[in-house]
Amino acid sequence: MANIVTTTKDTLKKIFDKVHRVYYFADNKTAQGVVKPLGQLTNGVEFPVLEDGVTFNTGDPDKSEVKLTDGTTWTSKVSQGESDISFQVSSVHSTIMDLLMEKKTEAAISTAVQIGDYDYTGQGYSLAPKKLSGALVMVSSDFLTGVYLPDVELFASFNGEGGDDSTGYFNVSVTPLTDANGAGFYILSGAAHSA
Repeated sequence: MANIVTTTKDTLKKIFDKVHRVYYFADNKTAQGVVKPLGQLTNGVEFPVLEDGVTFNTGDPDKSEVKLTDGTTWTSKVSQGESDISFQVSSVHSTIMDLLMEKKTEAAISTAVQIGDYDYTGQGYSLAPKKLSGALVMVSSDFLTGVYLPDVELFASFNGEGGDDSTGYFNVSVTPLTDANGAGFYILSGAAHSA
């Protein structure tokens, strides 16, 4: 009798354990609006993401069953559920601020103001949500797998109180879009770089 199991679980051990690094690329499209291949992205920014601040779900299917009058299931219908992808960026560096928030150039405090024992300058930002487009690469903690989101829209809000075991952060919500190939995400395989 022939063995009908041709693929065992031992051959399938390739996992994405958790998001360890998040890289953002603003230049993910050509001048014509076509999404670039991963190898053509440049000028990436590594987001300092909080350890317990990542959610990554591409969207659970919304399923409904079609039943006959006798109660048996005849078929099913399914539609894509809403994605739930977000992460918390722990930085108020000007690079991060200018990416995630709308900078108000006329709202700057360039002359230092003394408050207590410190002198402060500052830059103003709008409270209105800003849509940021680009691509994301998320790498697992063992660096052997990654997820590439070739076309995303990001929206952020600032939470200035991180609590006892955290810092203030930007909560960044991600909407994945599809590229010209119809792909919303790619699973990446990593290997140590050989010189």
